[in-house]
Amino acid sequence: MTNKSIIILSLVVLYSRFISGKTTCSQQLVKEWHPQPSSYVVNWTLTENICMDFYRDCWVLGVNTKMDTPGNHIVPQICPLQIQLGDILVISSEPSLQSPEINLMNVSEISFIDCVQNTTTDDQLLFGCKLKGMHTVNPQWLSAGTHYFITVMASGPLLCQLGLRLNVTVKQQFCQESLSSEFCSGHGKCLSEVLDKTYRCHCQPPFSGIYCQELDACSYKPCKNNGSCINSRGKWNKQGCECICHPPFTGRDCSEIIGQCQPHVCFHGNCSNITCFTYH
Repeated sequence: MTNKSIIILSLVVLYSRFISGKTTCSQQLVKEWHPQPSSYVVNWTLTENICMDFYRDCWVLGVNTKMDTPGNHIVPQICPLQIQLGDILVISSEPSLQSPEINLMNVSEISFIDCVQNTTTDDQLLFGCKLKGMHTVNPQWLSAGTHYFITVMASGPLLCQLGLRLNVTVKQQFCQESLSSEFCSGHGKCLSEVLDKTYRCHCQPPFSGIYCQELDACSYKPCKNNGSCINSRGKWNKQGCECICHPPFTGRDCSEIIGQCQPHVCFHGNCSNITCFTYH
């Protein structure tokens, strides 16, 4: 038996031991954008961070992230990763994987799910040499979007079938009007939920808008007597809103009654109410 055969057999044994249990990947439901890049190290191993089904058990969410794969077959893989645009990703291989000539290849989502290697092309390989020790992934493979990486080797079994595959979602942020602008205009947080593809502003009242740049004057409830408030961004009055009043109320804030005596109605006399809606 050759050394390569022994190594492959060892990997199969490791995998057989693993599938007796099931890993569930924990994931923050909401994350805030961090201004400085972060580094993530993914251990390329069969012994600690392989989950059994990308679509059901890999994330603790309470809901399915996608529909099941055809035939509902098990899809083992390294726990999915979500990072920001500009973050650094490092792949660290375990010693048992360093002897075979293995590398990582970028593939389509369908090839990732079905573990189809097809023809290995050099322009889709992540590293210029075999995977050994720690390797930093080139930023060209970490553009905004979801990327799918599988393990390839010159000969032997498809190791991605054993779980040595990884999908990475790289998120960008839309929380600044310009590079010099403050995040969310200083009136909110730049957040992303686990199923989101981007980071966006979550505004603090009374602010709204894509970048929390708009003041929601209606949040102060300025219209009395059940009047309807319409944000006008300063077009109607200094309050930045307009009150639509329901009869018999009127006035800027719907606090006046139509036909009732109001202060200074009569400049040279006294005002007397005749009916609910008229005066003289």
